Amino acid sequence: MKKIILFLFLFLISPVFALDIDEMTGQMIMVGFIGDTINSKGFKEVLSEVEKGEITGVIFFQDNIKNKEEFIKMTSALKNSKAKYKPLIAIDMEGGYVQRMNENNGFKNYKSAKKIGELSTEEAFQEYMDMAQELSEANINLNLAPCVDLAVNKDSIIEQKERSYSNNPKIVSEYAKMFINAHYINKIITSLKHFPGHGSPTGDTHLGFVDGTNSYTDDELVPYIYSANLNPMQTVMVSHLFNKNIDDKYPASLSYKTIEKFLRVQTDFKGVVITDDLDMGAIRKNYELDEIVSLSINAGENILLFSNRDKHDKDLVKKINIIIKNALVEGNIVPENILGSFNKIKKLKERL
Repeated sequence: MKKIILFLFLFLISPVFALDIDEMTGQMIMVGFIGDTINSKGFKEVLSEVEKGEITGVIFFQDNIKNKEEFIKMTSALKNSKAKYKPLIAIDMEGGYVQRMNENNGFKNYKSAKKIGELSTEEAFQEYMDMAQELSEANINLNLAPCVDLAVNKDSIIEQKERSYSNNPKIVSEYAKMFINAHYINKIITSLKHFPGHGSPTGDTHLGFVDGTNSYTDDELVPYIYSANLNPMQTVMVSHLFNKNIDDKYPASLSYKTIEKFLRVQTDFKGVVITDDLDMGAIRKNYELDEIVSLSINAGENILLFSNRDKHDKDLVKKINIIIKNALVEGNIVPENILGSFNKIKKLKERL
């Protein structure tokens, strides 16, 4: 009955909602899980959620990859699932410190961005072709990379982990292009991160609030201007960094001013925008779940990413779905944002 009432309400305020609301909201949610085999309880849960259309896809972390054989069994199950829309099978593979698939679980190791920046662009392209081919063979279709933050602060988590190509935005842009093109050839979606730039501040948003107000410069936007529209399989990941020069109230991932008034305008990017993990300390320590969901959707985020691991909640997806429906009825979410996100995600998936 509640679903019927919601449908009638949405149709009255916006005829575009003749589509199923659950179908649309499900395409906006991506989660992680606990487990490392196809028979793991956690994996069975996310596979079921994919097949029911409750989530758009699944992100894998290193401890989900026991070995190559078990990993590919899981990704194959997702790829061949009965989902109406192709599921996004995602991973963080930058190379160096951030490479979930590596020699410890049956795959190759790849160079860090800093080391890649010391190679020629031709050599970098070949390294990334090898990476993309390995990802493709493992059924990965979304790599949440490259990192296009600038190496401008030796104390930043970006520089300490060798995650930046250079302090020069033009060099960063050139090497990111090699990464993106290699993945595009292999039909893998990429995601520029961490918008609007996480190279200058000191602090880790995994742990808590990070303020980049006094360190941020316009140079950090350059790689996004250069790379955001390189191909139709490009996405952008928004960080949880706070910068009151852009928005004096909300961190980037929850900020309409950052996404719709800054990212979309400055780069003319019309594709899918993904949140950084909304379970990170910068968000979870400062906002309740209902605030996180409503604010991120109203900010213009298209896919809400929750790792759902440290404090695993088996009912998280259901809670998010209920929050969205209630917020729509109460007028706390702009209805067109749901349809807009659904259409962007659907169009992106059609390219896989």
